[in-house]
Amino acid sequence: MVSHRRLAELVLVPLTLLFMWELAVGFVWTDFRFLPQPSDVLRAFLDVQLLADIALDGLHTLACALVGWAIALVFGGAIGVGQGLSRVFSLFVGTSIEILRPLPAVAFVPVAVLLFGFTIYTEIVVIVYACLWPVIVNTAAGVRGIEPRLLEVACVMHLRPLERTTKVILPAILPSAFVGARISLGLALIVAVIVEMVGNPAGLGWGLIAAQEALRPEIMFAYLMTIGILGVLANTVLTSLVRGFFPGMRELGR
Repeated sequence: MVSHRRLAELVLVPLTLLFMWELAVGFVWTDFRFLPQPSDVLRAFLDVQLLADIALDGLHTLACALVGWAIALVFGGAIGVGQGLSRVFSLFVGTSIEILRPLPAVAFVPVAVLLFGFTIYTEIVVIVYACLWPVIVNTAAGVRGIEPRLLEVACVMHLRPLERTTKVILPAILPSAFVGARISLGLALIVAVIVEMVGNPAGLGWGLIAAQEALRPEIMFAYLMTIGILGVLANTVLTSLVRGFFPGMRELGR
């Protein structure tokens, strides 16, 4: 439970910045012609039709981000575990990973558009591509960092490969896997918005561009703030779920 003092500390700086922003624009201390006041953005939020549009666009962006993120968790986790456990497998896939990993996900958008067109599939494919690498790297590092004695105990107990994976390896790599999942979730939202701007005319990214082209800065900032709020909520929900299901990881979730 957040105390009143802690809540005040959390909102003090944002409220102060918003107040200064309101005064700066209201008293013409800035030369930015299309910079709205926070009160204008708030009025845009209170418009029922706009709020409905933002909600629908937000659901689209969040759904695409979560689908791509989930796919990346499954495939990236499997590849990371394979890399950590098998030197032969690591040799086979390691070079490809090191070649593809530095390639920015944004550079992959034109390729995805050529393959899938301006569709939701383009968005999901690029999200998966961006989210794979943090999951693979952190999962593989977690497997390599397992205490050797744990694996020795699993061998002594004659655990089958599936039992060894579920009862020894997965619990041991949870902290590293959570770090990769947390990083990739943030990437999923970022990449989803970027792809919607250039590759899939839907969601919050497209709404942001449409407002900018219509010269409606208050609506543009409303979309921008929605993206930020969505990112904070997604990270908070993920951290809360991890704390609930894995109490031993409370410190990591902070």
